Amino acid sequence: MKLSKKLIALPIAVCAAALLLVPSFAGASDSDILKRLEQMEKEIKQLKKENSELRGMVDKDRQEKASVSELKQMVETDRKEIEELKASAGLASKGLRAVMGKYDMQIYGRVKVDLQYDTADFRNYNDFLGAVGIGSNENDSTNFNPRDTRFGLKVARRDNEWLSEARIEMDFYGTNAGNNLIPRMRLGYVKITNDNWKASLLVGQDWIPIASLNPSTIDFGVMAAAGNLWWRVPQVTLRKQVGDNFELLLSAMRHRRISTAEGTRPWGIAKLSYKNGILGKGGLLALGFGFNNSEVRNNFNKKKDVDRWLLALELKLVFGKFTLKAEPWIGEGLDREFLRYDMGVNPYDNSLSTIHRDPDTIRSRGGFVSLTYKASPKLNFSLGYGVDDPNKSDMKNMKGFLNNRQFTKNEMYFFNSWYSVTSAVKMGVEVMYLETERFSDSDNGMRFTFSTAYMF
Repeated sequence: MKLSKKLIALPIAVCAAALLLVPSFAGASDSDILKRLEQMEKEIKQLKKENSELRGMVDKDRQEKASVSELKQMVETDRKEIEELKASAGLASKGLRAVMGKYDMQIYGRVKVDLQYDTADFRNYNDFLGAVGIGSNENDSTNFNPRDTRFGLKVARRDNEWLSEARIEMDFYGTNAGNNLIPRMRLGYVKITNDNWKASLLVGQDWIPIASLNPSTIDFGVMAAAGNLWWRVPQVTLRKQVGDNFELLLSAMRHRRISTAEGTRPWGIAKLSYKNGILGKGGLLALGFGFNNSEVRNNFNKKKDVDRWLLALELKLVFGKFTLKAEPWIGEGLDREFLRYDMGVNPYDNSLSTIHRDPDTIRSRGGFVSLTYKASPKLNFSLGYGVDDPNKSDMKNMKGFLNNRQFTKNEMYFFNSWYSVTSAVKMGVEVMYLETERFSDSDNGMRFTFSTAYMF
């Protein structure tokens, strides 16, 4: 009878150990998880050893046989749970945690509010700086802007050498509706990675895979139309790691179709990157090339195929407390895939003239450079400059017909500082100067920003 009680007590001990140990994995680090798993395996081995000894002493009573069978089943169940935890342990270092024992998830985001004072009218860019409005030097205004608030979800699952991930991210830069700011999708993609091949495939909406650096601005626009090419665009992107430091990238991307009548075709992108290595931790040197052939039409529905292309260099260096980022580029026909609306193709015709021109692309060049100094763990300073400089000869027939998004040169300077009040809350100030040139005319303005952000 005493022997039977011991056999019954053993499964209870195993259950108690599982209840005490397993929940603690939820908030543990990667190394903590592995240590606890090793300890749990040792305890199970000891229990199995004791079980084996007891089985040698037990008689053939059915009840006692059932107890031994239950214990063995519980040991096997615990072993399976250990294997599942080991498989997901590698994801803990990415901030992901087990949910329902099948997927690892992370909820993240920020609440950000910008208080802004502008000395000019910066129109058509939904609260962030793009270009100075035509003839708007003397037009000051204030703005309390909470739109840069974000919310995101990451989901991951490990199946042997395969890692599958999904990501959804949104902000509130949708169409204005008074104070009822409409959410919009920023990111939405599926990504699979194979460890053996050292390759990944991403399908969905993500940041453009070329000219992928951003300057360290507080303003959400990150120098849009003033030297920084960026946008989030639907794409299919393949990345292959070569050795420890090189990466090859191939991608097909295009702005989401607005109408089925569009003749736009995808951009083809190829990029070679070198990371870390002799550049130091966090360093990057990349050269990317993109090409596109698409159909455009004039106001009289006359069609023409045009070629567009882009060559972009990306450089990031981290030396001590300083981080330098630079991104020069040249191209032709760069338009909405790079947030350069109305800047890729010249007017299809001059509606006031009897001569109707064929549409043609606009050559352009530009880039940005920014430098960040981390004065302390809580305080940093950044400054930078950017320029977008289209070819005037490609735009000469546009003189007198430019809209607020179009220009012949756009330059921006900025200086800012962030201070971390707590581990979650930071506050920052920024000063920006923007000058927009339209042939012989020039408009300029300044933006002063005070920003508060809660990061989670």
